[in-house]
Amino acid sequence: MAKRQDDEKQLIDSAKKDIANFKPLYERYVKVLFRYCYYRVGRNKEQAEDIVSETFVRAIDNFKKFKYKNKPFIVWLYTIAHNLVIDYYREKSPSISLDSLPFEVKDETDEIVDKLSKEELKEQIQDKTSDLPGEINHLFTLKHTEGLTFAEIGKLIGKTEGAVKMQYYRGLEQLKYLLNS
Repeated sequence: MAKRQDDEKQLIDSAKKDIANFKPLYERYVKVLFRYCYYRVGRNKEQAEDIVSETFVRAIDNFKKFKYKNKPFIVWLYTIAHNLVIDYYREKSPSISLDSLPFEVKDETDEIVDKLSKEELKEQIQDKTSDLPGEINHLFTLKHTEGLTFAEIGKLIGKTEGAVKMQYYRGLEQLKYLLNS
C-alpha cells in the first residue's frame, strides 16, 4: 500500500509542476469513478459520464489548491463526484426526499427467494440499494462496487472501522426491509 501511495504522490507532484502531467491520474481513476457514479445515478450511462467528466474538470480547475495529506487521491475525487451526484438529484427532483417516502412491509419474505433466480435477486438488491439513505448507499457502493474493506472505507469517510461495520450492518437490515416491501 505504501508503494502505491508513494507512486500516487509522485504523480500528484508531477501534475502540480505541470498540469499536462495530470493524465496518469486521470487514467488511473476514470474507470473507478465511472463505476461509482454509474451506480449512484441509477445506471444511467450518459449521466454517469457527464458527472465523471465534470469531476475531472473541477479537479483540474482546483488542483493547485489540492494538498496531499496521506489520503488516497481518489478520496478527493469521490468527494467531488459525490457532491455532483447530490446536485444531480437536487435538480432532478428538488421537492422529493427518499427519506420521506413511506414503505409497507409484506409477509412474502420466503417467496421472494423462492421465486427469483440468483441473478434477478442480485438485480433487485442493486435496485433497492439505491433506495437506501445517501450515506448508507455510498457505503454499499464503496464496499460492493469498489471492493474496499471496512478499514479503507473508514479512512475514506473519516470514521472508525467499527463504526463503518455497524452502519453497514444497519444498512443490511434496511435493505432486507426494502426487499420485503
